Amino acid sequence: MKLSKRLQAIADLIEKYKQGEILADIGTDHAYLPCYLVEKGIIEKSYACDIASGPINASIETIQQYQLQKYVIPLLGSGMNPIIDKNIDMISICGMGGKLIVDILNEHQEFLKNHRFILQANVGLEVLREYLFKQNMEIIDEKIVKDAHHIYEIIVCEKTKKLLKYTEQDIIFGPCLRKNKNELFYEKWKHQLEVQQKILTSLQSEHYRYQEVKYLIKMIEGELNESTTDY
Repeated sequence: MKLSKRLQAIADLIEKYKQGEILADIGTDHAYLPCYLVEKGIIEKSYACDIASGPINASIETIQQYQLQKYVIPLLGSGMNPIIDKNIDMISICGMGGKLIVDILNEHQEFLKNHRFILQANVGLEVLREYLFKQNMEIIDEKIVKDAHHIYEIIVCEKTKKLLKYTEQDIIFGPCLRKNKNELFYEKWKHQLEVQQKILTSLQSEHYRYQEVKYLIKMIEGELNESTTDY
């Protein structure tokens, strides 16, 4: 079974930071990720959850195709509601907006206490990271990957009793990604710098967003010019 680059990167992080043998994949779509992980023997069992019947039906087809009916269980429902009475070790929530992931996490905060999370937001990463920091969720690792001209960031996190200290730069750029800047990191933020500069030139100085955009440009420029040896 071959995964997309995005899903493969998620699978690799799950394998690297595996905690237990049972995964719940929230917003599973076609159940590619849980089927791959079970087929490869990385985990023993998975729940493939989605809010819509279309993706669940697609998941059932994938599960049947790989004859994994005993090991990958499709569950229809919103967010983490389908797994409130299940025994789960890890939870993946991928392929949606950061605000939606926050809403899903916030609805069942009891899950934050004893589970390791693998999160991948298409947009709104700063919203997601800020929420995690406020919940004292430690970001253990992050990975950046390019798939079909899109750049994605994946977060591995879990609750900690440590006192976490994060900066505004950590929220925007990612605490692990900015410590280990690679070509994709620079590609993403050079592009974002160009986007923000174009936005700034289109705004009047008295526009309510002018100072906000100017401040972000300054932060991006600072991050791109900062040497990784400072860490």
